[in-house]
Amino acid sequence: MLRGKFYGITDIGRVRTSNEDAYLINPLTGLFAIADGLGGRKAGDFASNYALEVLDEELQNLLSQRVHPKRALKEAFIRTSTKVYERVSTSIEVRGAMTTLTAMLIREHKWYIAHVGDTRVYLARGKHLYLLTEDDTKAQLMVRKGLISPKEALTHPARNVLVRALGSRSVVKPHTYEGYVAKGDRYLLASDGLYSYFTDRELLDYMISYDPKPLLEALRDEVNYRGGEDNLTAVAIYITGTSFLSSLLARFQSFTLRRLV
Repeated sequence: MLRGKFYGITDIGRVRTSNEDAYLINPLTGLFAIADGLGGRKAGDFASNYALEVLDEELQNLLSQRVHPKRALKEAFIRTSTKVYERVSTSIEVRGAMTTLTAMLIREHKWYIAHVGDTRVYLARGKHLYLLTEDDTKAQLMVRKGLISPKEALTHPARNVLVRALGSRSVVKPHTYEGYVAKGDRYLLASDGLYSYFTDRELLDYMISYDPKPLLEALRDEVNYRGGEDNLTAVAIYITGTSFLSSLLARFQSFTLRRLV
């Protein structure tokens, strides 16, 4: 039986006058998601919250129809991208709004991720930290083309310049990932307003030292101590129990994941 703890947090930071981030936790479906809005105070706030609202509703509908979780998450994500675009392209008040969206669905001993933007999903498993998503930024695009190294991308001027986001076109297809859940896994969905303030080693140390609620409170306080120049949002998940087979398969899959530490 899959068991775990989870917690979500969002914070305006020390510089911004509004919070354009949002998060969603739905224990009934196993959906965890975060969104980082763009486009100004009112527009960015609308885009992130609306995307999460639509995603939650669409996913519940698809799962109730017994659609496989992997297909349901992807389809719900695509429908969400279309509805966000329709709203921001027809409303003067929120015209030009966009948002990142990173969603993790945990069901039946597996996780599924649908993702667009530079919000991220990290996994702390054993003594290692893995990055389960890939940023949709100009810097990461240069990495894929072999123009710069992954290390150079960390400090490149284009590291925060998005190339894809919801609201930019009528259909935005997500990157999708899937894997098995292991007992002791610790997942962190985080906006750039959080992860940008920490090294990979620091994130790992925090993730393996705290349960979800104290973890996010400690990360928030440290970000604000270090400047808090952006909104920050995160969701933390700690798996306390799952099947032996799932844990075994997850360990084997670890060799295929992008290890940071």
